[in-house]
Amino acid sequence: MGLFDKQYSEIRTFLDQKKSQGCVSEFSNADGCDWPSEKDRNLVLGQDTAVELGNPKDGSTSFLMWVNDPAEIKNGRITVVGQDLPQLQGKQVSFGKIVIVDAADFNEENTYDRYREMELLRYDIHLKGYMMRGVSQQQREWSRVSKEAVSNGFSFQHLGGALIDQFSKMPYVRSVETIFITSSKEDVLEMQAVSNSVGHLISAMNKMAEEMSFDCDTCEYNDVCGDVEELRSMRDSLKSRETADNA
Repeated sequence: MGLFDKQYSEIRTFLDQKKSQGCVSEFSNADGCDWPSEKDRNLVLGQDTAVELGNPKDGSTSFLMWVNDPAEIKNGRITVVGQDLPQLQGKQVSFGKIVIVDAADFNEENTYDRYREMELLRYDIHLKGYMMRGVSQQQREWSRVSKEAVSNGFSFQHLGGALIDQFSKMPYVRSVETIFITSSKEDVLEMQAVSNSVGHLISAMNKMAEEMSFDCDTCEYNDVCGDVEELRSMRDSLKSRETADNA
């Protein structure tokens, strides 16, 4: 079983259900993101805000996951569940953002390091009129879009395109999809449950890679390591390396 196979299946089931309800739009990033960047002065004040996404009072979820099957990911696809930014003008809504990557040559030695590298990319987005406040440890995200940006046509197609362009620079990334959710707080919370299980797997990787801890009987993550082959392989590889280093 792949690291995020279960979570990926849950996301696809969610999207199929929302498509049947007619609240899903899809776009392609065929030409890349053409929205101007503004790295140093990208502050959106309250009075200049057209749309507020994921305010702590409304709820949010934001996470990254990957698969190792090129057939699963349609490169450049941007999916919006709910209304896009132009239709949300003047509103404050719950928000979900998911980045799904098809990655090549991940193994027991490099998976966690590559995860950390990709995780930083999610927040290295500096689009004019878009201000993001992410809390990666809690897998949440709070952002604002300015009135000027929305009036000039800024949409999730630009935000998704910028993310896809960023991730596509990495040599081990074969394809990237992004998903944005604004349909309801309930939908965001449903994906937050998926985010929590993704975070649990990431925490298990962190414990093994950073703490070099292999005491399975006392580990709080033994429930997932026993079911996910990639975690078992990582544990065995790291444990063998530690034994060799201490020999």
